[in-house]
Parts: sequence; C-alpha cells; structure tokens
Amino acid sequence: MRDNPLLALAATGRRRTRPALAVVIAIAAILLGEIIAAIVFLITGQPADPAWKTLTQLVVGFAPITLLIWAWVRFYEGRGFRTLGFTRPAAATRSARGLLAGVVSFALVTVLLVAPGLTVTENVPQGAAAIGPALLILVGWIVQGSTEEIVTRGFLLPVVGARYGAAAGVAVSSLLFAALHLLNPGISALSLVNLVLVGVLLGLYALWEGALWGVCLWHAAWNWAQGNVFGFEVSGQNTGLPAVVDLKENGPDVVTGGIFGPEGGLATTLVLVLGIAVIGLGLRRASRPGRPA
Repeated sequence: MRDNPLLALAATGRRRTRPALAVVIAIAAILLGEIIAAIVFLITGQPADPAWKTLTQLVVGFAPITLLIWAWVRFYEGRGFRTLGFTRPAAATRSARGLLAGVVSFALVTVLLVAPGLTVTENVPQGAAAIGPALLILVGWIVQGSTEEIVTRGFLLPVVGARYGAAAGVAVSSLLFAALHLLNPGISALSLVNLVLVGVLLGLYALWEGALWGVCLWHAAWNWAQGNVFGFEVSGQNTGLPAVVDLKENGPDVVTGGIFGPEGGLATTLVLVLGIAVIGLGLRRASRPGRPA
C-alpha cells in the first residue's frame, strides 16, 4: 500500500521529514500552538456570549497548530498545503460523506446507551432553541477536528507510512492521537483504548479515500453530535452549552464512559470496532489489483 495516494503526497516535496523528527514536529506544533492561543486570549480576551466564547476557543485554540504544520511542510519539505490530504477530486462528496458518517456513528453509540436505559434527560430538552448555537459551534468543531486530523492523519501518518508502510503510519498516528488526550478529565484505560481505535478507524478511512476531507468532517461531526446534539462530555470536556437533546450517562462507567463521556465506554468500543471492520473491508477491496487505491 506504499503507492496509496495519501502516502504518495508525503514524497512530493524537495526534502522529506524523517519519521522520528515528524513526531517531534507534531508535538512541538501542538505545544507552540497552545502558547500562541493563550497569548491571543490574554491580549484580546474572550466573548461573553457562551456560544461565541466556545467557538472562539475552538478556532483560536487550534488554528495556529494547523498553520505551524503547514509552515513546516511548506518551508522545510517544499510542498503545498494540498499535500496534507486536501486534493481536489470529489472534495465536496467526501466532506458530505464524512459529515454524515460522523453523525451516524455517534448516533449508533447513543442508541446503544438509550435503548437499555443507560441515559437520562439531564435538563428540559432545548430543541429548536439550541439548533442555532449548535450550528455555530459546528464551525468550531470543523476547525478543531481538522487540526487534529492534519497533525495525525495528514502529516504524521503519511510521513511514517511512506518510509515504513501504511500499518506503521496508522499505528504511530493513532498512539499520538490517544496521547494528546492523556490530561483530559476522567481519562481511563478504556478511554485510551477507544482513542487508539478512533485513530485506527480514521487512519484507515484516510487511506481508503486517499485524502483528508472525509476524516476531518467525520471527526467534527462526531464531536458535534456528542456535545451539542446529545449533550454528553466530549473526551471529558463539557461544551458549557445547552444541547438539542441533553442526555446524561446513567449506568456503569465501563459501558457509559462516566465523566469522560461515551468515548470512555464499551458502547463506543463496539461502534468503533464495527467501523474499523467496515472501512478495513473497503480499503482491502480498493487495494486489489485493477482497482484504484
């Protein structure tokens, strides 16, 4: 699978980043990006309105990281932003498919929690009143989700994969993705396993499409549905905004995820394993001789 379009993009510059250095660059970009965001907030402050405040935190908190990764790729490797997985063919179709898949994936998790009575309605459902703020925050989730995908699946996976193979790229990027959440509230062994599984799922998805459009929108839609539609914590973080439905976990933490949110429970594990099986089958079929990678 070394000829996969996503992996091939990492070899289009005048200079290549060694895999070990790529890990260092990814971590450095995240840390420096957070420092830049803190400085911006210190100078400008944050909006008083809760929805705009959350949107600002997501955009300002993550956009600098994307810019730093792009700067490295552009000025050190000598390749363009599109080589991070944003090639033009079928961009709109892939984005729409990723958005739908992310919402459906988390809806399946919710069904597994609601059906046996493992959730309760925390507050009076906001319904239509929460739709406007939720749609506004979706923009922020797109920036946040895309940034994490650019770092892990757009930069790290192809750099490692082009040198050591796709499996190594998926493994390294998935482990880094999980490690980025180590300081989140309520982190547990099972939530770390699930975060690795998310990384594997999205790594395979990116390889299957040969691009990043789908995984960026899947990631954004998953977080958005989790926090702003159903009202759960997102990797231990509360959005601080009323959700359209506003559910709360009410059962064993090993199933519901407890204070980390559903991403820390077995309901999510089941959906992720199913997703990996489906995408893995699609990738295997696409990689057969005579078929496009």
